Amino acid sequence: MKSPPPLLPPRGEPLPLERSATRVLIALNLAFFAYEQWLFWVDASRRHWFELNYALSLEGLRRGAWWQCLSFQFLHGGWIHLGMNLLLLNSLGPVMETTLGRWRFLLLYLVSGTLGGILHVAGAWMMPDSFGGAVVGASAGLCGLLAALGALHSEERLRVLLFFVIPLEIRAKFVLLGGIIISALGAVFVVGPIAHLAHLGGFIGGLAVALALQRNFRLSTR
Repeated sequence: MKSPPPLLPPRGEPLPLERSATRVLIALNLAFFAYEQWLFWVDASRRHWFELNYALSLEGLRRGAWWQCLSFQFLHGGWIHLGMNLLLLNSLGPVMETTLGRWRFLLLYLVSGTLGGILHVAGAWMMPDSFGGAVVGASAGLCGLLAALGALHSEERLRVLLFFVIPLEIRAKFVLLGGIIISALGAVFVVGPIAHLAHLGGFIGGLAVALALQRNFRLSTR
């Protein structure tokens, strides 16, 4: 199958990017976070109730709270968690929204996030001591976007900051490979509160959705 054309236009030409769906996702993340912070100041017990019902957990799904598979993607553990995810969404979102179109982009993002959450819950069912806690954050959906970028624009050179300091140019397929390896290792050797299993599920979901879309639709790449 013919590969999509490069993301970058000839030097000196602007690259118009679609951003409407990306802005909606950013606004929703900000709104949920602002509401959660408001609950904290009004009544901490209300915030606990909110997180109990809308963060994703095995116990929640056992109670029939299936909406947690979507709602957890718009909750965050703090300003730093929110800020890092929104920066990545603002970088990846317009590129993939332009590539896929608004609705297929949203499908990719939400399905990847949902599959990432489901994989985390499956881990909690099998190994509750390692994955038993509730999970929040947009990271699984963002991993899906990164997976789609690596699959559809594998040879595109991306500018990344190694250790958030050292600037590097690396092909998208290697960024994807590195993300999968880090997530897999993090899921096996569990360290800290990072939901590596959810990230891995996001990568898997993003690859599956992106390749399915590539087979069935003519993508609007440049």
